[in-house]
Amino acid sequence: MGQIYKILGQIYPGKDTLTNVYVSPASTNTVINTIYVCNQSVANANVDIIVRPVNESLSNNHYILKDQKVDQADTLILNLNLTLNEDVILAGNNSVRAGEATLANISISAFGVEVTED
Repeated sequence: MGQIYKILGQIYPGKDTLTNVYVSPASTNTVINTIYVCNQSVANANVDIIVRPVNESLSNNHYILKDQKVDQADTLILNLNLTLNEDVILAGNNSVRAGEATLANISISAFGVEVTED
C-alpha cells in the first residue's frame, strides 16, 4: 500500500454554494487529519462542513458542522481524523451570518493522507 501525505483540497466558496473540498478517488482510502476554516473578513462567517458518499443525496446525517459561527478574522481548526473510503465527498458552504450585513470571505483547507492499493 502506498501512502501520500498532501493538501487534499482548498476552496474559497461563494455564497450559499455547497462546494467540494475533496472527493476521495477510486481504490483509495483517505484520512483527513485537519480541516482549517479561515475567516479573512471583518464580518462573522456561517459555515457548514459535510461528508457524504457520492451516491447519496445530502441529508442531515452528513453534517460535521452546521451553521457554525467563525468570528471575524479568526480560524477554526478541526482535528477530526476523518476516515473516508473511495467515492466520498468533503464539502463546505458559506452563508451570511444572522445579523451580519455582508458575506464573510472564508477559505476551507483539508490536509491528510491518501492510502492506495498497490
